[in-house]
Amino acid sequence: MPAAQPIVRRTEIQSGIHAIGVSTADVLMVHSSLSALGWVEGGADAVIDALLDAVAPEGTVVMPTFTWDTYHDAHGVAFDVGQTPSETGRISETFRRRPNALRSTHICHSVTAVGPMASHLLGDGVHSFGIGSTFDRLYMANAWIVLLGVDFSVCTALHMVERFADVPYRHYRDYARSRVVQADGKTVPSRSLEYLREPGYSNDFAKMGRILAKDGVTRTARIGHGIVTVVRIRDLFTHTMQRMRQDIGFLLSEDSKEPMQ
Repeated sequence: MPAAQPIVRRTEIQSGIHAIGVSTADVLMVHSSLSALGWVEGGADAVIDALLDAVAPEGTVVMPTFTWDTYHDAHGVAFDVGQTPSETGRISETFRRRPNALRSTHICHSVTAVGPMASHLLGDGVHSFGIGSTFDRLYMANAWIVLLGVDFSVCTALHMVERFADVPYRHYRDYARSRVVQADGKTVPSRSLEYLREPGYSNDFAKMGRILAKDGVTRTARIGHGIVTVVRIRDLFTHTMQRMRQDIGFLLSEDSKEPMQ
C-alpha cells in the first residue's frame, strides 16, 4: 500500500452512497473505476459489498459486463455467460463472479445483477437499448445511474436516448451464426441485435455531466480520491431528450456532426 494514500473502507463507501440519496429498495446501475477511489481496503469486493449493503434488503445492483471490444463487429461467435470476462473494469468482473449474480445474454452489452429484481432487469437479450432491453427496464424501475470514480463518458444509458430519438447515424445489425452458452451450460442461437454508429460518427457523452449538473438533477460526493455522481435514469432521459428534439445530433462530438449539417 502506498504510504501517501488514505485507506478507503467499505463503510465509507456505503455512507457516501447514502449521503447522496440512495436508500434501501433502490435499483443502481453502477459504472465504476476501482483505481480512481484510491487504496480500497478489501478491493473490488469491498466496493461491491458496500453497494449491496446500501440498498439491502430490497434493492438491486446492476453493473455493465460488456464485451464490446471482443464482439461488437464479430460474427459466428460463442458468448459464454459464465466464462466470458467483463471488459468494464475490475469491479464489474469481480461482481460477475459472485455466486448469486445473474448475467444477461446480450452478446455485446450484457449486464450482471444481484438482488430481488435481478432476473427482470436482465432484459430479453435481444436489444441493447430498445424496448425489452436492460436499459428499458432500468427506466421502468427509475434506477439510479451511479458513476463511481468515472464521468458521463461511460454512461451507456445515453445510448437509450439515441435509440428512442431514432437518430439517423445508427443502425441495427444481428450476430449472424452466433451462439450463447447459458449459465446452465445449454447452448442456444443468439437473438442479440447491436445498435451501431455509422462510420465517421463519434459520441461526446462527457459534456452531460456539466449539463445535468446545471439542470440540477445530479448529486455528487467524494469517496476517497474519487467522485461519485448519481442521477435518476428518467431525469437523464428527459433532460437529454429535450435537447435531442432541438438537435438530433446533440450527443455527437462537434466534428462528427458536420456530415449532418
